[in-house]
Amino acid sequence: MFPNTFMMQELARRYFDEVLDREDEGKKVEVPFIYTFTRGTPVPGHFTLFNDYMSQFSLQPSRELNHLLDEFYNTHARKETAEKWLDAHPYNEATADDADAVWTAR
Repeated sequence: MFPNTFMMQELARRYFDEVLDREDEGKKVEVPFIYTFTRGTPVPGHFTLFNDYMSQFSLQPSRELNHLLDEFYNTHARKETAEKWLDAHPYNEATADDADAVWTAR
């Protein structure tokens, strides 16, 4: 998990470019999606949010994982195609990965 940082932009754009390349080669591809949480979304007690490195996070379960993650994402996140997300979040508007005071502000 990443906030909209330069690292997120690099990873999402690289992967989306690879998907488009595979599609251009005539290969069957699945539409990639990016989940966006509204800033300040509380993390329920049955999850622990780990700061793995700089702006990289992982959401870990305190109990039964798949059901809890599905419920959390369906309740709090907006699901959109990678293309739509990249169009709505220009690279030049991304935040520096070490600017945690910016992307954690409520």
